[in-house]
Amino acid sequence: MKRHATHTLREWYKKRDRRPLIIRGARQVGKSTLVRLFCKDESLELIECNLERCKLKSIHQENWQLSELLDEIKTLTQKRIHENSILFLDEIQEDPKLIACLRYFYEEMPSLAVVAAGSLLDLTLKNSEVTFPVGRVEFLHLGPMSFSEFLIASDHELLAQKILSFDLAKLSPSTHSECLELFKKYTYIGGMPKVVANFVQTNSLLEVREIQEEIIQTYEADFPKYKKSVNADCLKKIFKSASFHLSEKVIYQKIDRESPSKEIRKVLELLIDARVLLPCYHCDASDIPLISTIDETICKLFFLDVGLVNAIHQVDYSFFEREFWTRLTTGGVLAEQFVAQHLSFIRGPKAPPALHYWLRDKVTQKGEIDFLIQKAGQIYALEVKSGSSNRSKSLFYFAKEKGWERVIKLTTNPYSKPIRIQQSTISSVLCAHLPLYAIEALSTAWGKK
Repeated sequence: MKRHATHTLREWYKKRDRRPLIIRGARQVGKSTLVRLFCKDESLELIECNLERCKLKSIHQENWQLSELLDEIKTLTQKRIHENSILFLDEIQEDPKLIACLRYFYEEMPSLAVVAAGSLLDLTLKNSEVTFPVGRVEFLHLGPMSFSEFLIASDHELLAQKILSFDLAKLSPSTHSECLELFKKYTYIGGMPKVVANFVQTNSLLEVREIQEEIIQTYEADFPKYKKSVNADCLKKIFKSASFHLSEKVIYQKIDRESPSKEIRKVLELLIDARVLLPCYHCDASDIPLISTIDETICKLFFLDVGLVNAIHQVDYSFFEREFWTRLTTGGVLAEQFVAQHLSFIRGPKAPPALHYWLRDKVTQKGEIDFLIQKAGQIYALEVKSGSSNRSKSLFYFAKEKGWERVIKLTTNPYSKPIRIQQSTISSVLCAHLPLYAIEALSTAWGKK
């Protein structure tokens, strides 16, 4: 179960000026497993403290000392702490004071490698009154396994390397077809590590669905923890109903007709903070950086994982396999969900997940660009399409109005180099086709002709 984030973890560990590392991500995306596998691969001794299971008392005493905390950890874990150790504080949100105390590891014991993680950490960081150790910690953001990680896990590492190296023009028609079949399988299975691991071991899609449903129940089991902030019944309802409105401009009453807008907004914000939902914000795109033109009142939502979407929708594999290409190319929601969860982390695990799009919602002239990304002083428009047609009114509206002419169409077709598409003597776009399964290649594609 190799993860690309292992490379970032290794770079962090080798830094001369290393700060405690906080791994952020939703439940079940593999934060703890990532740390354990890293320690195993690097022959490091893991000293793991799960704050859900054990409570550290020393930091709550007056005038506590770091040495006392370390002595308590050594007693609890029955392990010595030395230069070849990694101290792993898991589920750290259970004791917010410990988050503030991370600064003392950096200031008083910088030689000790410290990693912290927590499934509801973003909620704690937003709501807690504990002072955050700004400038004393680093972050690593982790999501579900990507398609390339799924390929590696399922013994298609060479194929993953070809995709990631942007060696797409050399893919034969038969290899392209193989990639599409694996893409279809991933779209059903998703990238939750426990689900992928079980599928690789058993090849059982029945067990895949059972584990997906267990994960959904795990999320729902967390809902009572939020009861001070939101109505738990409303939260449970919106958790599932939001998955039926993916890739749509958020309209509260579509998601829940019975609850007041204020309550719906609070629930959606909570699910976003928990990284269960991925917001994609409208940008004016009139200038760079993109973030400077965001309008957070206009957004569409995507889910954490495409496999969990299928589980919530109760789509069994026999129906999925029979109807996949129809569902993908007519509604397009599965394709956009796949793209969204990969684009969220396209900048790498050191950057927080972020999605942007462009919407014109005028009565007389409507238009939408599915996704926008920024690279090297240029904004790229990404369109998720089923066919090979280069015609799209939204693209030309966008190019003419904003002055950004580079377009990437994500389709089921093979890769094609950028070509100039002319709508009129004054309006054109430079358009390239990229297979949907190769979305991760964008991180290495810049500068390719």
